[in-house]
Amino acid sequence: MLRSILAYNFTPERLQMLKMVALLCKAQVKAVAREDMLQPVGYLAGIKGIAPVEEKYTGDEATEEMIFLCGFDRPTLDKLLVAIRKSKLQRIELKAMLTQHNATWSGLELLKEIAEEHEYMTKNKGVPMPDEHSSKNV
Repeated sequence: MLRSILAYNFTPERLQMLKMVALLCKAQVKAVAREDMLQPVGYLAGIKGIAPVEEKYTGDEATEEMIFLCGFDRPTLDKLLVAIRKSKLQRIELKAMLTQHNATWSGLELLKEIAEEHEYMTKNKGVPMPDEHSSKNV
């Protein structure tokens, strides 16, 4: 699988910065349109066998930036995260990697789950969450 990054809710300026950082890891960045928030992340990542949905997203919730990483091994992931911190991007709070478990989730579902995990981890300073909330947050 080629390395790719699905970028949700990025401004054009921050998206361009992310694309520059992604070049260091030889990864392609795909900006996900708001109307595609209901599409399965695996479909958007190009995984065969995951079908699109017809419904378009028209809501105004889930506006946080999120990146969804596909095809990254640990060393390349670490390289990407360090490059993000050193760049003008500095931080992207919500990050997730493709797993068998989350490939069929919509971007909206994933964003909500990762935001909930991030909030929990921030408030509880690393205390593990109950198992039902594990989506392999990076």
